[in-house]
Amino acid sequence: MDISEILKEAILHKSSDLFIIPGATIQVKSEGKLKPLFEKKIMPSDSSMWIDQIYKIADRDKETLKKSGDDDFSFAIPSLGRFRCNAYKQRGSFACVVRVVPFGLPDPKHMEILPSILELANTKNGMVLVTGPAGSGKSTTLACLIDRINENKGGHIITLEDPIEFIHSHKRSLISQREISLDTKDYAAALRAALRQTPNVILLGEMRDFETIQTAISAAETGQLLLSSLHTLGAAKTIDRIIDAFPPNQQSQIRVQLSMVL
Repeated sequence: MDISEILKEAILHKSSDLFIIPGATIQVKSEGKLKPLFEKKIMPSDSSMWIDQIYKIADRDKETLKKSGDDDFSFAIPSLGRFRCNAYKQRGSFACVVRVVPFGLPDPKHMEILPSILELANTKNGMVLVTGPAGSGKSTTLACLIDRINENKGGHIITLEDPIEFIHSHKRSLISQREISLDTKDYAAALRAALRQTPNVILLGEMRDFETIQTAISAAETGQLLLSSLHTLGAAKTIDRIIDAFPPNQQSQIRVQLSMVL
């Protein structure tokens, strides 16, 4: 069985994620629960073979995985779907978790995204943050917001993602989608460049570090609408996380800036 057949099985089970880890059975996450796809436990040679197949489909060099021990990227299989793969080393062997990203954009009603959330697409400037744990729907919510803006407003939308999950087409807006490490060096560099590309809306996949957060707040202050995400639980902890990323002598200033843009 090759990786395409395994991924097809994962889709048939309406899975959100596929887990290929040596020493265990191939498992999928469906409705928040792990379920084995097959009974047989896989060997390191099996997982390595399937990961090699994924890299071939993605037309991607495996060197990053070998050097750093981690690699995150997206790929597509025609007539099947789009996928986000995080490949990594564990106990001297290769493993991966593959997120299933259906072709097309998510339907807000099907995903039960409230109309009040979608109304944030009418925001003209400032910063909108979508937060929550992994798998809670941050990327899906942001994709729905971008699509709503794209359908109703003219302008230039720039998305900076690692990796690109949902593919947007040009509607009323022009859309530039940039993938970190493939199209640009990192979030901070891409964000600085985006400010020179006449954007109306910037989607920053994730605010990961001090430099990115600092540049994001500056971007939101200059008149653009900036959408981003953070792995935090609750609004208060989100504010704490942003402020704590800055040195103590800058935190008062950041509180003021956040109060103006958030």
